[in-house]
Amino acid sequence: MRVLAFLLGLGLAPAAAEGLSIRLDQANPAADHCQLVFVLENELATDFEQIQAEIVLLNRESRVLRLSLLDFQSLPANGLRVRSFNLPGLDCADLGRVLFNAMALCTPLPAKDCGAALRVGSNLDIEVLK
Repeated sequence: MRVLAFLLGLGLAPAAAEGLSIRLDQANPAADHCQLVFVLENELATDFEQIQAEIVLLNRESRVLRLSLLDFQSLPANGLRVRSFNLPGLDCADLGRVLFNAMALCTPLPAKDCGAALRVGSNLDIEVLK
């Protein structure tokens, strides 16, 4: 506690966790597809014109079900957006993990910088990794 007070006195507050957060919020089954709903939060001062991520969908035994490119569209600085994707031929019950394999586009940042700033999570029993 004294160290924190000392650092605050010097104007050296601990760094806030800033970045780009993508969280899996829902997996809604339908007759012919699985709808995945993601919540995106931009804690950066950068307006993203386009965000695309290469994801790998894995079953509960970590076997590949599908490789997909998701277009999350634009995301304003310090903004929050919800995006949904209907994935034909996928049974939501088979889905065990979602791997953010690579960031394809993260305009205006280079994809590697966006990948470094990316935090992922899930509100479900489906694990989300990067």
